[in-house]
Amino acid sequence: MHLVEEKPSEDLTPKIRCSDNCDPDKLGSDQSCLRRIHEALRHYRALLGSDVFDELRGPADSPMAALQRALVQLTSLVQIGSFAEGSGTPPPHSQPWERPLIQHRILRQLCSFSAVMARVFAHSAATH
Repeated sequence: MHLVEEKPSEDLTPKIRCSDNCDPDKLGSDQSCLRRIHEALRHYRALLGSDVFDELRGPADSPMAALQRALVQLTSLVQIGSFAEGSGTPPPHSQPWERPLIQHRILRQLCSFSAVMARVFAHSAATH
């Protein structure tokens, strides 16, 4: 068996880029950073709601349910004007044997994105 990592050009994971203008001086006037953050939060909400995480779902007080609630709250807090809601990136189709690998990758990417997002808002709050 051979597992191949996807090519970077095929990776649809939303990422904050320099061109998104996430510096504190532009955060209030330029919506591209907030748009990117909102897009990523919707992306991760869709992934956590997909079949990839079916076996991790549990009662309302489970860690997975808490993570999903946190993403819903964060998404609602990021105000982006008249940005239209879309369906986001479609969740990957997965076989049961590959789900633990995909779960690990998604959660690692969500953790990395959360750290970057926290830095954007912390730096912005510190300068205002």
